[in-house]
Amino acid sequence: MRALFLTHYFPPEVGAPQTRIAALARGLSARGMDVTVHTGFPNYPTGTILAPYRNRPLLRELQAGTLVVRSAVYASPNAGFGRRLMNHASFAGSSLVTAAATGPADVVVAETPPLFLAAAAVPYAAAKRAPVVLNVADLWPDSAVALEALRNPGLIKAARALEEWSYRHAAAITVPTAGMVRRLNEREPAKGKTLHMPPAVDADRFTPGPPEAESPPLRVLYAGTVGLAHGLDALVSAARLAGPGVVHLTIAGEGAEAAALARRVSKERIDNVDLLGMVPADAVPALYRQAHAGVVLLRDRGLFADALPTKLLECMAAARPVVVSARGEAWSLVRELGAGLAVAPEDPGALAAAFTELAGDVALRAALGSAGRSAALHRFSRDASVDRWAALLERVADQRARGYA
Repeated sequence: MRALFLTHYFPPEVGAPQTRIAALARGLSARGMDVTVHTGFPNYPTGTILAPYRNRPLLRELQAGTLVVRSAVYASPNAGFGRRLMNHASFAGSSLVTAAATGPADVVVAETPPLFLAAAAVPYAAAKRAPVVLNVADLWPDSAVALEALRNPGLIKAARALEEWSYRHAAAITVPTAGMVRRLNEREPAKGKTLHMPPAVDADRFTPGPPEAESPPLRVLYAGTVGLAHGLDALVSAARLAGPGVVHLTIAGEGAEAAALARRVSKERIDNVDLLGMVPADAVPALYRQAHAGVVLLRDRGLFADALPTKLLECMAAARPVVVSARGEAWSLVRELGAGLAVAPEDPGALAAAFTELAGDVALRAALGSAGRSAALHRFSRDASVDRWAALLERVADQRARGYA
């Protein structure tokens, strides 16, 4: 069977979507599927196209045995609403212009957001007489509205219309959490075809075991996007509140809030916070080996109660306790598994108290980390995720084939 992934994000870019889609492509290929990825030239999040690439109409390459077709994109930093929209729209357009270059497909899987790409996937797949599966990693424009990044009523109305149009033309819609299934099944265009595809983690990338040193202070790692949804300002405040004798915080990642966070750390001379910027995905396991704990944050918005960040699973796979500052599914999962401490979102005092508790109890850290590692191996394995995806894609393709028969 021929599966084609249409995605704005792909390695060598670093991020959760990039890692997830690349791993899924490898897994499906290993199961005998003919997998092609259509993406743009890597420029996230800096807006500079990574060497040795350069922007051009089309490029074909092999990446870990997967055919990757790249088409032109307007490169833009992950900051500034208008420029990001141009960045998203440019690849949606270039993907349609160059769709013939990816050859035939039995099913097209499109990653959204960006919403423009979800919409482009409909005519893209129609040209190949293939069904579309939309993987909705984030409810957009809802998230942009919740974060006040999108305020214009006319643009919001247009975005919602485009979203519903894309859902209406999808053969299936996949989402990472049960809460998102409930939300989309309340919408007529998505009702009855929204499926729960839990996130997964490559646990083999992480070597469990005690940190390289158990001595204080508590070394806490945040590894992920420094974005509007995460509220890392509260995390820095918590590190300052707890003090250098209790905690040393490392933030590895880039995003829309990174520059402001760096200015604050420098201006206030917060010595127990290190900002590493973007690091390669294969460097993250080593960072966890040096850490005593990880931290995951989501701002206090109702929409984010349905989120389950991949960074949470990576921390669990590394056998490190997770401090979750959020509401909803992430908060509940950590408490259910006994994999960490869960506190209210955007509350520096609660975060500082959690760091203090972990700093003084090595046995607690080990127990929480062990529970998280077990769940990563048995509940969120990559192999099980690939199996679920393979079954879905084969079913959707078979239904379309029988429809044409």
